[in-house]
Amino acid sequence: MKRICILLTLALLLGCLAACAGARLPDETRPAASEEASLETDPPATAPDETAFAADALPDFTVDTVTGGVYHLYDEVKTHELVLINLFATWCGPCKMEFPYLEEAWEQTRDRVSVIALSVEPTDTLDALRGFADDLGLNFPVAREDGTDLSRFVTEGIPTTLIVDRTGRVAAVEIGAKRSAQEFLDLFDGYSGESYDPALCTYAVGAYDVDTYAYVGGVVVNFCTDTACTPVVTTEDGPALFTGAPAEYHVQIVQAPDGWTAVGETEFYTEAYGQTFWLPFREAGE
Repeated sequence: MKRICILLTLALLLGCLAACAGARLPDETRPAASEEASLETDPPATAPDETAFAADALPDFTVDTVTGGVYHLYDEVKTHELVLINLFATWCGPCKMEFPYLEEAWEQTRDRVSVIALSVEPTDTLDALRGFADDLGLNFPVAREDGTDLSRFVTEGIPTTLIVDRTGRVAAVEIGAKRSAQEFLDLFDGYSGESYDPALCTYAVGAYDVDTYAYVGGVVVNFCTDTACTPVVTTEDGPALFTGAPAEYHVQIVQAPDGWTAVGETEFYTEAYGQTFWLPFREAGE
């Protein structure tokens, strides 16, 4: 059975590796949010007629935002290098934790990156979302997911982040909260610029200690097709990356560092878009 191994499966939702399923996180130090007035449109990064939508482009949608504006997906794709869609709920602790970091990263890149946060919680009214955004000092668009059919991407928990590339296709789906603005900036860089190839997908593999939530380095993971396998090695600084043509890869943990044991499953399968695998490990004897 296809499955993404992420931190949520442990039901221990802490820190940046957490995805939210009703759990609450302790308060954390957060960067100051921008006090600029909300702006939901940016100068065009490319001319509209330069955008060639992929055959598997995400269906277009339009939503009303909490500031009274209208967010039109395809308009944003045409005028930006990428679109980040954050699926969240106001009760989700990890979502609240990462939003100030997303705001900080977006403020630095808003000329080329479009961001919108869509609540998948049916009881989150526009009034409730408006208060939520005001409390966190969010200037990027916030709206309800209702009517977009994007909740289908929420398979393991929230926050769930979708990266829509310049062709309109979903280039990556990431589950769990980021711990810094730099993590968002790195994500933006991975799917924009001249070096980004829409014909390829980038998959991330991160190993972590189930007791401390620190990254575990030295885990060898193979991405295999029917004809070949490509190894990637996790690091203590964050996930390792594998880039390849969109396909169903057989992902296998083939070697753990001395003194470490994988917790749970050791084999997975990718979807046809980039995604992140979080691999839980525990030190032997603990």
